[in-house]
Amino acid sequence: MWVIGTVEFLLYLTLATSLAVPISSPLGRKENKAPLAIGVVGVGAFVALSALLLYGTAVYGPLPFYGGLVVQDSFTSLMLLGMGLATALYLISIGAEGLEWTTSPSLYSLIPMTLFGAFFLAAANNLLVILASWLLVSIISYIVVGASNAKEAKAAAVRYVFVGVVATLMLVAALAMASIASGAYSLNLTALASAPAALRGLVALFVVLFLAALGFKVGLFPFHWWLPSVYGRGDGKTVSFVASVVKLSFLSILTRTFVVMSADSALSRYVALTLAILAVATMTYGNLAGLTTRDLQVILAYSSMAQVGYIFAAMAAAAYYAGSVASSASHYMLRLALYSVALQSLAYALAKSPLFAFVGDAGRDLSSLRGLMSTSPPAAVSASVLLYSLLGIPPLMGFWGKLYMFFAAAGYNVWLALLALINSGISSVYYIIASRDLLTRGEGPRPHARYVASLVVASILVLVLGIVAPLLFKAVVAIYA
Repeated sequence: MWVIGTVEFLLYLTLATSLAVPISSPLGRKENKAPLAIGVVGVGAFVALSALLLYGTAVYGPLPFYGGLVVQDSFTSLMLLGMGLATALYLISIGAEGLEWTTSPSLYSLIPMTLFGAFFLAAANNLLVILASWLLVSIISYIVVGASNAKEAKAAAVRYVFVGVVATLMLVAALAMASIASGAYSLNLTALASAPAALRGLVALFVVLFLAALGFKVGLFPFHWWLPSVYGRGDGKTVSFVASVVKLSFLSILTRTFVVMSADSALSRYVALTLAILAVATMTYGNLAGLTTRDLQVILAYSSMAQVGYIFAAMAAAAYYAGSVASSASHYMLRLALYSVALQSLAYALAKSPLFAFVGDAGRDLSSLRGLMSTSPPAAVSASVLLYSLLGIPPLMGFWGKLYMFFAAAGYNVWLALLALINSGISSVYYIIASRDLLTRGEGPRPHARYVASLVVASILVLVLGIVAPLLFKAVVAIYA
C-alpha cells in the first residue's frame, strides 16, 4: 500500500536527519547552523508522516508495519501528530540556542531520534518492541533534560535518571510476567489479552507493574514524587521537550495497551476501576498542590499532573467500554473516550511545549512576570490563551478534550465525571491568577522573539484545532484491537 511505503520513507528520513547532525558539525562550532536546519527537516518529515498516517488510517483502517509488530491506527496517528507539532513549537522556541550549549549539537540530533522511537513506542503490538523503543526514548529524555548549561538542568537530569532506572526495572518485570502468560511463541499484546484463565493472575500482575512503570514516566500519583523537582526545578528550556513530546509517547502506549487488553475481557472492569481511582488521586493532588505556589514553572509542573489525571479518567472509560466492544453503544463510547484522550493529550502538548520554554527564558516567579502585557503583549495574550486552553475554555482545543472526557467518564461512572468537573473548577484558580499577572501592565520581562513566536503559533493552533476538532470525530477515531 502506498501509504505504508510513504510513511516508512518519511520515518527513515527522520532517522537519517538524526544521524546526519553530528556529521554536519563534528567540532560543534556555534556559528554552524547546519544542525538546526537538518533538525527542522527531520521534524518536518515526522509531521508529514503523522498527517499521512491520520489520513491513511481514516480511509483504510489500522495499518500494520513490520509484520504487525507495530500497528498504527487513527488514535496513535493523532498522538504522533501532537508530538510532531509540539516538537516544531519547541524548535521555534530554542532556535539555534542549543548550539551555544556545551552539549552542542546533540540536541538537534536527539530530537528527531526521539520522534523515531516514539513511532514504535506509541503503536507497539509486541512486548519486545515496547521494551526497545522505551529504552531509546527514555535514554534520550535523560540526556535532553540535562543538555543546557544551566546548573539546575544537571541536577534535574540526575534525579530523572534515578526515576528512569526504577521505572525500567518495573517494566522488565512486567514484560517477564507477560511473556509467561502469553506463551513462549507469542509476545503480542493480543495474545496476552487472551491468556488462559489459569494464567490470569500473571496478567493482572503485568497490569500492575506496567502501570507502575508508566506511572513514573507520566507523573501519575503515587509515582509522582520526582515530578516537582524535575519539571518544577529543572531548566524550562529542556523540560519543555520532555514534559510535552516524550510524555505523549508514554501516554499512547498506556492507552493502547489497556484498551487492547480489556477488549472483550473480564479484566476490563478491574482495569477501569484502577485507572479511575488513580485518575482522581492524580488530578486532585496536582490541582491542590498547584494552589500552594507562585512559581509559574512549578504551577505548570503540578498542572501536568492534573492533566494526566483528566487523561486517565478518559482512559478508564475507554478500558471499561472495550470490555463490551461488541455492543454498538459501547463501541461508540469507546471511540469517544479515545478521542478525548487524544484531544486532551494534543491540547496539553501544544500548551506545555512553549509555556515551559517561555518560563525558562523570561523567568519563573509570577511576580517577575507581572507587567508582561506592557513589554510583550503578544506573549502575554498568547500565554494566557494556552493557560485557558488547559483550563478548558471554549472554543479552544482543551475545551473539547475535557468535554468529551466528561461525557465518556459519565457513561462509565457519574462520580468520576463529577470529581473531574470539580477538579477542573479548582484548577481555574491558579490558571486565572497566572493569566491575571501576565496581563497586568508594568515593568515586565522582555522575552526573546523566538519564544514569543512559539507562544503565538501555539495559541493559533489551539484555536484553529479547537474549531475543527468536533468535525473530525466520526472520521478519524478508531483503534486496533
